[in-house]
Amino acid sequence: MDLFATLAPAPPGVGARCARKRLRRSRCDRCITRCPTGALALHDGVITLARDRCTGCGICLFACPADALEHLAPLTRFYRDGVLFGPFTLPVAVEELLLWHAHYAIRAIAVDLTHDTHWLRPLAELNLLLRQRGEPGWQCMVPPATPGEMKRRLLAMPRGRVPHDVTSRRAAGAYALSFGVTLDAGRCLLCGACGHICPEGVIRFNEGTLTLDPSRCHGCGDCAAVCPVDAVSVAAGETFSVTRLRFTTARCVSCGEPWRAWAASETRCPLCRRHGFGMRGG
Repeated sequence: MDLFATLAPAPPGVGARCARKRLRRSRCDRCITRCPTGALALHDGVITLARDRCTGCGICLFACPADALEHLAPLTRFYRDGVLFGPFTLPVAVEELLLWHAHYAIRAIAVDLTHDTHWLRPLAELNLLLRQRGEPGWQCMVPPATPGEMKRRLLAMPRGRVPHDVTSRRAAGAYALSFGVTLDAGRCLLCGACGHICPEGVIRFNEGTLTLDPSRCHGCGDCAAVCPVDAVSVAAGETFSVTRLRFTTARCVSCGEPWRAWAASETRCPLCRRHGFGMRGG
């Protein structure tokens, strides 16, 4: 047995937490649309990672709403006194910059934007988001004039990574987009599948009230994927408000079973209405 092969790190890939692997009707493609090299692609309904095209930039780590990327880590970067010093050779996610802002109190960056032009857009997006939150944007500093001087400075600086899991991103407000869940009550059966599958508690059934709380939503789309009547949809936008819808508990006159109903006047559950006779009764 080759000892070095045994000890070699596992290759990066898309793990079992991926919505496309867990839910047959999932349409999540956030990592694909954000990948700058096309390393992530959809094959036969499953997202795969082409290792030969992956540069390790880590953007997919901050885009995935399910923490499904495995054996990948954010880049280690140098920082000091609230200034980020690189490396800047690869593209970056604005979500990563928001985490540097929250966890390391970074407020400036020493980068040559005439050289590392791929950082222009994420920095502009970062400052726009900070301005919307009432915070000052990052300042751009001139990096040291010579590569040798920059290398000597980096050797004396601390290095670090930001946490990239969904919990850390949500706690730090590190989302470039806001998401909201809408419900078509005319189609909804109140079956509860969306609330059961939601990992963040965006959709909650409690004491006769269905609550949709967009402040928790990170846009995974699991709720829409499990809805049997396509009554749930997830969309990105500017702002969404909390929605509360009232329902009641009724007992079906055909099968005798209780179910959630929008109105007390309903007498037959959705299953019996569909089939025309008692489906669940003993």
